[in-house]
This record gives sequence, structure tokens and C-alpha cells, in this order.
Amino acid sequence: MNTPNAARAAAPGRLFYNGHFYTGRGYTAGALWAQGGRIRALGGAELAAAVPPGVPRTDLGGGWALPGFNDSHLHLLDVGRGMDAIDLFGARSPADIAARCRAFLRQNAVPPGRAVYGNGWNQDLFAGARALPTRECLDAAAPDNPLLLDRVCGHIMLCNTAALRAAGITRHTPDPPGGGIDRGPGGEPNGLLRDNAVALVRGLLEPETQAVCAARWRAAAARAAAHGLTGAQTCDVRSRDWRTVLPALQSLDEQGALPLRLTLQCAMDTPDDLRALWAAGYRPGAHGKRWKMGPLKLFLDGSLGARTAWLRGGYADAPGRHGLCCMPYPRALELARLADAAGMQVIGHAIGDGAVEEMLDIIAALNAPRGGANPLRHGVVHCQITAPGQWARLAALGAGALVQPIFLDYDHTIVAARCGKTLAATSYAFGTAVRRGVPVSYGTDAPVESLDPLRNLYAAVTRRPLAGGAPWQPDQAVTRAQALGCYTQGSAWQEFAEGEKGRLAPGYLADFTVLDRDYFSVPEHEIPALRVLRTVVGGEESYAAGG
Repeated sequence: MNTPNAARAAAPGRLFYNGHFYTGRGYTAGALWAQGGRIRALGGAELAAAVPPGVPRTDLGGGWALPGFNDSHLHLLDVGRGMDAIDLFGARSPADIAARCRAFLRQNAVPPGRAVYGNGWNQDLFAGARALPTRECLDAAAPDNPLLLDRVCGHIMLCNTAALRAAGITRHTPDPPGGGIDRGPGGEPNGLLRDNAVALVRGLLEPETQAVCAARWRAAAARAAAHGLTGAQTCDVRSRDWRTVLPALQSLDEQGALPLRLTLQCAMDTPDDLRALWAAGYRPGAHGKRWKMGPLKLFLDGSLGARTAWLRGGYADAPGRHGLCCMPYPRALELARLADAAGMQVIGHAIGDGAVEEMLDIIAALNAPRGGANPLRHGVVHCQITAPGQWARLAALGAGALVQPIFLDYDHTIVAARCGKTLAATSYAFGTAVRRGVPVSYGTDAPVESLDPLRNLYAAVTRRPLAGGAPWQPDQAVTRAQALGCYTQGSAWQEFAEGEKGRLAPGYLADFTVLDRDYFSVPEHEIPALRVLRTVVGGEESYAAGG
């Protein structure tokens, strides 16, 4: 009797033909036969002729197939949550924020007293004065509804007076460790909460049910597939809500409703939280059909735009301020050692050079008993503001760098002012990382940026803003092949999957993205305009343009 696996392997699979398949040495194949979820063969007309007549066939219409895009760090569930939230992306003023809030409350008939979430505002995009907004701009628009409005980076939340009052935040409320409550005249809270202080108001939001969570997973995953993503390493498992988030994801997976593969990055706050996660069956190695448990994620600092990234030398445009150390070294190392002892990879959110140094120290401490070897591939997420010598140290540690070139589109306008020209000159050095042999993988940190891999590739290759203009630090650009490698093979390495992901070759997973034109030959400025025609995961279409 055939086992289920044997039956699957014996299934005819599917032939994809009339395409151009990039195999790492150019487009050397025109057809791909997928069987049992993997690539059985690549070839040309001879393969199409040799495949048995009963095998289903898909005509790619001359499309250009690349190994599937794999985002090495984002927050996919938060993308879905944002679809239900007040959309503040591109807001041009505090008044614009208030108007959008007022319209949302009216259009959705939100009853008085219910807290409402929104995200996406960025004061650096305001027309005219670019000061941070405060609660006063919101109070007339929503006197009876607590508003919790995340900045685009997720490291500052703007609240109205109703939210502060409901959470009991007053002039006497102390700043929590790793967080900050901004204050106005007389010490009264002005509505801005930084990093760990956001926890003071988060409980005001209506608890997310498993059904709502599953719907948000589904919506975000569909959007990711439409952008050509076949995989994502997503940081959505958190101490506060994993008991809802993980069952919701599992339910979709069991229904066959996940259109891409997910590796779950776990931002657990305490050792007890991590042990509870494991005790519930989510230990390292746990997996479903299209999800698997991934690394522990440490949040070590904030963001540059919010001035909460931890800079050792302080902010050039805010003397005396250094940002926030959100998880001090002893606490972070305790968590990291617990994970490492269980065979769990550890990665750290580190944007400022202070946080980067802390994560490098943690990796060095974890690897010391192994003679400096890094078999668990501990790494650093973001690596934006880096001081001289930090990339060399990262390379020496054999640590991965999970970076977001698309951040350049906005950050190049503020980095010199925030950090000073000297530190800015050694930052966002992603080209240096590749040339030093650091294992680099690309991601978007969505919803901070769009899920779109093509914008990310453009930023890495050109170092230019999306709107055009002069490149910023063009010596840090990479080639198109290097950029694609970071989005495919680099991301596969980061999740220990380089033996089955990131390439189009026999035996590898049949995961690929079909574009309307050749990524390698279109003019650089047209890379963001390339269109995804199909996304294929395990030999099955998860997205088709016009489908």
C-alpha cells in the first residue's frame, strides 16, 4: 500500500512551460516540471516533450521566473491588522491625522467608548512644520473614543486624552523601563508614548478573537503572495497574544489556506514566557505544512525616525538624547542563553550602533563555549546605524544580517541630521556587508514599508530614492545578482533552508515568482515597475495576475 508521501510523490505534478527560468547562470531553462511540491526537472522543449501527456500544464506566456522571494523580516499579521485600522500613511499634517480619524469613526459607526487603532503617520512627511503631533490635535475629532495611533515605525504611539484617561496615565505615571512618556508644560503627558510605554495603553483595544486573527492572517498572506513572496520570516509571535495568534495560523494551515511558507520569529519578553510557549508545543522544530517555529527575537532599541534608536554618541539634532535601550544586556543575555541552550536561534532588533554592539556582545557570549562557532546562525536585524568595525566584527562572528535596503528611501533624508555626518558615512553599509562575506538577507519590515520586494531590490541596486534623484552612498550599492541572492539564497540560509529554498534546481522546492519582464535587463529605474504575473509555491499557483 502506498503511504501518503509516496502517493504525493507519484502524483503527476505540473509542467510550467514557455517561460524563462533563472537557474543562477542565467535563464538556462524554458520549462520546469514540479512533482510532490519539488522541482523534478528543468529543461527546454525536450523536457516538455518528455513529460507524460497526463501531466497538467501551465503556459507562462514568456514570463521570467526567479527563485521565490523570501522576506527575512517583517510583521505579516500586523499588515493584516493594518487593513482594518485607521490608515494614516502619507498624512500631511496633524489636522490630516485628525480628519482621517473622524472619518473612520463616522464611516464605521464606532460606538462611544470603544478604543480604535491606527497606524502609518510620519511627522517627517508633514508639509511645513514637522514637529511630532500631540493629543491636542485629536481631542476634538474623538472626544469619546480612545485613539491609539502608531507611528509608521511602530516605536511611538500617539494617543488622545480619552486614551490617556482610560489607561490612567497622569503626570505622576513614571516612565517604564525601556520606554518613555513624553510630557508637555507642567509635566502633563502630551499623548506620545515611546517603545515599552505603549504597553500602558495596548490593553484598551478590544481583544482579538481567533476568527478575527485568522481573517487578518489570510488577508495579509494573500497580499504577500500578490507581491511575489513565496516565503516570509515573520515576527508576530509575542508574549501578549501568541495563544490567539498561533492557533489562528494553524487553522488556516490545516485548511490549506496559506499561500506562502512562514518562519515564525518569536518576540518573547521573559524566560517564563518562552518556557510557556515551549510547554504549549511550540518548541524549536515545531512546524505545520507551511509554517515552522523560528528564532527568538530580542527588541533591543527603537527606531531612528522616532529618535528611540540607541546611539552611543547621542543624537546630533537632540543633544543629550541617546534613544532607548529597550532590553538591558543582562536581561537580554538571560533570554538568549535559554533559547540557545534549547537549540533556538536568536536574532536582535538593533537599529542604533549601541543596540548593534549589544547584540554583537550577546552573540559573542553565546558562541564562546563553542570556540566562537555560530552553528545556530544568531544574527542582527536592521543593522542600520553602524560604527567603524562593527561589520568586521559581525563577519568574524559568522552572524547573519537581516537588512532592509528600502529603508534608504526615507532614512537618507534624516540620517545625517540625526546621527551626524561621520556616523552616517559608515551606516547602511549593506554593500560592505556583502563584500565582506556576511550572510545578508533582505526584508521589508512590513508594515513599516510595503511588502513589495521589487522596491527593495531597486534600493539595494541603485541606492536612489523611489522618486528618483541622486544615489546616497553609491559605493554601497550591490549588483542585481547579489541583491536577488540576498532575497532568495540569503534568506534561505537565515532559516536553515538553503538546501531546499532560494534556487531553481532539481530537488529544491518548486517555489518561484514569474515577472512580466527580465529583472536583469530592464533599466534600473524600471525595476519597481516590474509586474508579478504568478507566484508558485510547491508547484501550486498561490497568485495569478487577473485571477
